[in-house]
Amino acid sequence: MTTKRFLANLVALFAALALPGSAASVGLGLSVTPAKLEMSMPIGSSYNVPLTVSNGSATPVHILASLADFTVTADGGYEFLRPGSLPDSLMRWGSINPLQFDLAPGTTQQVRLTLHVPDGHYSGEYAGIVFFQTRPVRRAHAVAFSARVATKIYVTIPGTVRIDGAIVKMATRNVGFGQLYRVLFKNTGNAHVYLRGQIQVQREGQTVEQIALPSGQLVERNGERWLEAYGRKLPPGKYAAIATIDYGGATETGGEIVFEVK
Repeated sequence: MTTKRFLANLVALFAALALPGSAASVGLGLSVTPAKLEMSMPIGSSYNVPLTVSNGSATPVHILASLADFTVTADGGYEFLRPGSLPDSLMRWGSINPLQFDLAPGTTQQVRLTLHVPDGHYSGEYAGIVFFQTRPVRRAHAVAFSARVATKIYVTIPGTVRIDGAIVKMATRNVGFGQLYRVLFKNTGNAHVYLRGQIQVQREGQTVEQIALPSGQLVERNGERWLEAYGRKLPPGKYAAIATIDYGGATETGGEIVFEVK
């Protein structure tokens, strides 16, 4: 079993981890609060994080808890790994109690996640995920399935966070009905960031189009993210595409490519 897929379900109904909110909820009425938590912990400190799991369904469920590292790929997909697999792993310092429990219909269970940042040279942000998953529900003449919800947790070391990043690659191509623009952003800081930006298309120094890039795209520590946007169909000629991205740092980052439409 590979580490990247060790948490895969037969069928997983997955909470939207990247979205802010107070609770994540999927099938079977299962939810967890909070769905996302950001906190600061000095080196050498410990903290107990209370998590509340709720069963809003009409049937009892048995819950299994687990910890995981995660990454977000350049295309925005999540990958999950065993705790301690990544340099910025938070859950290598975590434990959870209880690890499994029963939830009657309409009830809640408080779970304690204990985190301890050991003494050492640590800086920036560390992240991890706590999963709560039901045992597969088996019904006659039906496919067995389970539900899974999660809490994503970020911990920063006070006074060590550095927000930085840059556009490292751009590309464009004609897609028939218009022009596709792709921008690759690399997070060179030590904490996650969210992106917003735009592309300005110029011909002979004159702006012919401004295109908004997808807003709110998540890029984890040391990660990369492709942003895509479609522009209108351009008449033949030589053009420049100038991208600017605001990632929350002191300055925006920019990039430019020159291309020709035939």
